[in-house]
Amino acid sequence: MFVFIIDLLLSCCFQDLSISMLKKVLKQAEVIRSSRSGAPNFDAHKDEATSLQSMVDQYLQVRGTTKTSRDVDTRYGVKKESSESTTKAWLEKMRTLFIRKGSGFSSRSVITGDAYTLVNQVGIPYEIAQRITFEERVSVHNMRYLQELVDNKLCLTYKDGSSTYSLREGSKGHTFLRPGQVVHRRIMDGDIVFINRPPTTHKHSLQALSVYVHDDHAVKINPLICGPLSADFDGDCVHLFYPQSLAAKAEVLELFSVEKQLLSSHSGNLNLQLTTDSLLSLKMMFKACFLGKSAAQQLAMFISPYLPQPALLKVNCFFPHWTAHQILQMALPACFNCSGERFLIINSNFLKVDFNRDVVASVINEILISMFFEKGSGAVLKFFNSLQPMLMENLFSEGFSVSLEDFSISRAVKQRIPESFKAISPLLCNLRSTFNELVELQVENHIRDVKQPVREFILTSSALGYLIDSKSDAAVTKVVQQIGFLGLQVSDRGKLYSKTLVEDLASHFLSKYPANLFDYPSAQYGLIQNSFFHGLDAYEEMAHSISTREVIVRSSRGLSEPGTLFKNLMAILRDVVICYDGTVRNVSSNSIIQFEYGVKVGTESQSLFPAGEPVGVLAATAMSNPAYKAVLDSTPSSNSSWDMMKVAIALCKFFILVEVYFAIFCSVMLQIFRNISFLFRKYFFAKLVSRMT
Repeated sequence: MFVFIIDLLLSCCFQDLSISMLKKVLKQAEVIRSSRSGAPNFDAHKDEATSLQSMVDQYLQVRGTTKTSRDVDTRYGVKKESSESTTKAWLEKMRTLFIRKGSGFSSRSVITGDAYTLVNQVGIPYEIAQRITFEERVSVHNMRYLQELVDNKLCLTYKDGSSTYSLREGSKGHTFLRPGQVVHRRIMDGDIVFINRPPTTHKHSLQALSVYVHDDHAVKINPLICGPLSADFDGDCVHLFYPQSLAAKAEVLELFSVEKQLLSSHSGNLNLQLTTDSLLSLKMMFKACFLGKSAAQQLAMFISPYLPQPALLKVNCFFPHWTAHQILQMALPACFNCSGERFLIINSNFLKVDFNRDVVASVINEILISMFFEKGSGAVLKFFNSLQPMLMENLFSEGFSVSLEDFSISRAVKQRIPESFKAISPLLCNLRSTFNELVELQVENHIRDVKQPVREFILTSSALGYLIDSKSDAAVTKVVQQIGFLGLQVSDRGKLYSKTLVEDLASHFLSKYPANLFDYPSAQYGLIQNSFFHGLDAYEEMAHSISTREVIVRSSRGLSEPGTLFKNLMAILRDVVICYDGTVRNVSSNSIIQFEYGVKVGTESQSLFPAGEPVGVLAATAMSNPAYKAVLDSTPSSNSSWDMMKVAIALCKFFILVEVYFAIFCSVMLQIFRNISFLFRKYFFAKLVSRMT
């Protein structure tokens, strides 16, 4: 602290009020040093630091700004400019010394879901909207509009030349705007902001959204936008940024808008997909099949003010009925035709569709991709904005619940699990003594066979089957652990813990549970037959704790590899872009890597990616998400993926070194050729001069 104060004194080269303030700081520092009679205790040290910090703060306020005291407006990035270049230079120097990275035009908040808002909208709390401002330059076209905002106290300040004036109190009838002035107005409905949820692992982590102001205390987004943001509603926070200039707003709309980022640059699929609640509601709609007039009107009001002709005119009590297909096809764009293996749509009417709950997600995605290429991104966005609130209304109207019966598998299946595990125990014993890939494969097949009856119960007889993706083995396995059995929790290969821990766990089982060795032999090798629903004993809980702890350690210890892989790939691929002739080139060497990008073989040569698209950067970022998943997942397949990722990192480092050495070699050879060329020119010029003389 004292060295820093002396440096401040030496850097001052002019006489003003700051010199006297700096002398007070030095005097206070000398008083603190002379008053000590040994090492200070905590309270004394706190008092000394507080007093010295207060003096330094007073000095910085005098020397770093043009005012002795900071008013309220300076907190929002609005201050009166000074004509003294020395003061500006000193302020920039102090910002550099303190490495200031804050911004007056950004905010951070917890997110919650609002399914009834548009996909490209974000709800901002009123307390944030009152503090953040947008710049509006007054012209003859918007002067009346901005004057109304000033009269209604919707503007904080306005700037006239180099001076900034407050508009908080008593402005109506006393402040009249003129063209050329700059008004700082509060955030209003319809303004454009862009949000980001760190960490940013791919291009689509930035999304430009339209603002609507609400009275709650959290930022609200549509659940469909959680996909590209990799967010959920368990306490995740997002950063919001408020572009000020017209150029910044135009750039945000062109690069980050939801409509322009519907198609993933990495996978080619849509970034917005129906998941969780929306998919559950869609499954329930097609399970019910027929809807009465009141239910059909309740759902159709989010799509169209008119109902189509009922599918059944006279049923039972002569009341008409509509089908779920009719309600869904009302959200389709006009004159839309598409076909697939499981559906056929002609003139926006479903002629054939398979809405089995196992394939409903893939069917909807295929329809949306066809809609994107035929009708454009605007039609897809309009479809989502109509479909999402309708599905939420159906879920709220019908309801969905899970009972204890959905967790109770049959007694026959429950009794079959220990019997099957007894047959697996000899294989596990052989695998512990001598590792064999064939034996390991047999163990996995046996466990899969034991899991199959529980899986069938989940997907056919339990309401839990509606909540998960039946094609996702990881999702089904989690439910099997809840109601069936945990499975293999401890392994002596491919884990971060040592083999000694596995052996100690087995010896602990033999010492504590010798009577259970014959009835429950698989527990000695970490194969747990009980589930969370039926409860775990002390040994089973310890084995499961080791497994979960390994995942936590893996996630905290192994996150450096994906970052290193991403950095190395970026260093190699950062110069690879699409050129104006449609080819993919390395702009540093002008070498052609690919003649066409994003064009399938046998189709017309029409790429969806414009010239200048950094496809090399996109390829590097496309590796980040799978790399993180390989680290966080603890399955045997992910362990091999992690090892392959380390090999890829080594290869990236090798290619970087090769590229560096090749660049050095080329530069050296170029210099040699230049020198040789210069010597030849000098030699021939001397010969020519000698002949002429």
